[in-house]
Amino acid sequence: MSTHVGNVDSADCFEGSLGRDLLLTERSIIDDMISDVFGFNAIQIGFSDYDFLNNSRIPNKHTLSDSLTADIFGCPHKNPIKSCSVDLVVMPHGLEFSSNPHSVVREVERILLPGGVLVLSAFNPLSFWGLRHIIKRYTSSGKHVSPELLSLWRVKDWLKLLSIDIEAGRWGYYRLPLAREDWRKRFQFMESAGDRWWPIFGGLFFLKAVKKVRGMRITLDRWPTYNPVHQAIRSTQKDAAESLKSRRYTV
Repeated sequence: MSTHVGNVDSADCFEGSLGRDLLLTERSIIDDMISDVFGFNAIQIGFSDYDFLNNSRIPNKHTLSDSLTADIFGCPHKNPIKSCSVDLVVMPHGLEFSSNPHSVVREVERILLPGGVLVLSAFNPLSFWGLRHIIKRYTSSGKHVSPELLSLWRVKDWLKLLSIDIEAGRWGYYRLPLAREDWRKRFQFMESAGDRWWPIFGGLFFLKAVKKVRGMRITLDRWPTYNPVHQAIRSTQKDAAESLKSRRYTV
């Protein structure tokens, strides 16, 4: 399956030898970040073919995307989930593969409960992966191009404006993003060296953030309102369906 967001092609992100290597790195770090998050409802936004919630202890886990393989069909930047109903949102590359990343962040803030957790991953433009994307952007032909990468500081500013506080951050994948596995193994030493000497140049960055509501007081009467996330979906998905009419996807 390949999914196209606007003119951005995300189909080959985790495909091939290099994609599987990237997926392994991302799952390892995301698993570590979500292992201590508790609650009732967890949502993975994007890449519904790959399970990034496997290590989560939350019982109700679902995927949301404009792919027919997702549990919940809708746009990440205009989703049909009820406000303040989700404890954990995981977004693997949910921003750079969106035509409207700022709206995606706003929607995440809307659906998260106070104290809810957001975990996201993204490609670092100041890295070999960033250089690879620039080359692909200028050499690819046709309507599907490489995404425009977002800097860590830009994403942090968006989260700060929405009162989503950064709790932890990680960098990862310092090796050269080469297609041949044998060549990537030759640069394996860059993982430990990069983590120690040039961490901000990692190919990926990860953020774990918590939604804060100033002056919030938690009372016991909020707990009975928890339900599986499918019950938190609005009674109609008309808005999401209309916003998808102009979107193109292939299966």
